Amino acid sequence: MLSLRELQERFFASIARTPGAGPGSFDPALVGCVAERGPLGAAARVDIYAQMYYARLFDVLKEDFPRVAAILGDDRAHAIISAYLAQHPSTHPSLRQLGRCFPGFLQNCQEAADLPFLGDLAMLEWTRLEVFDAPDAELLRVEHLQSIAPEKWPGLTLRLIPALQVVHSEWPVHEIWKAAETEDAPALPEIHPEKTILRVWRKGFSVYHTKIDALESAALAHVGTGESFAAVCGALESLRPAEEPAVFIGRLLLRWIEDGVLARCS
Repeated sequence: MLSLRELQERFFASIARTPGAGPGSFDPALVGCVAERGPLGAAARVDIYAQMYYARLFDVLKEDFPRVAAILGDDRAHAIISAYLAQHPSTHPSLRQLGRCFPGFLQNCQEAADLPFLGDLAMLEWTRLEVFDAPDAELLRVEHLQSIAPEKWPGLTLRLIPALQVVHSEWPVHEIWKAAETEDAPALPEIHPEKTILRVWRKGFSVYHTKIDALESAALAHVGTGESFAAVCGALESLRPAEEPAVFIGRLLLRWIEDGVLARCS
């Protein structure tokens, strides 16, 4: 006779180790503890819970990656998500972490080999989720900068808000994301590889992303490592010799402040 703890462990392992695999994957010792009542046998009764568990996982992934699911369609999404869950069963107490490995899985998924951009699209969708969940921060405003004495600017250290990430892709994922916003199978335009950098951030309760150039990406990277204003300008000088780095950074600052991607400096 199994103890309550053993029964719980075997039950969870049976329905969670390989979600959607069916009664053949259940622990025989668990099935032997289930009473057979009515037309359903013991394994079939356990399978009800297993199918409910799998359906919840499937719904979570479709909700977290709606554009990917729309492109795949229900039947294909079902097959690919089943393969993903077989390799990456849920191990975290929160289902929020279930899709963490999904973008990488899609990069090497043979069932989606004809959609080579799908992994990058999934990464954009996952990044938008992470940005939405990131902590708040008091935003830097123009009047805060106006209060800084000129002699203090070289040593000024800017701070990015926690709810900001930069996504690098081999595909124009922002265009694919836009084309796949319908819940029905979208009619995607002809897609060609194109190196793309996106700035993804949250302002209030809304998440945004926009395409940026390599120079803005470099500027964000230098600011993100805590370099001083003078050091950031110096690092960008060789990248943009035709324009004074301080002037370029000044224009970037205004854009970043307007978008709300800088946190107030101490």
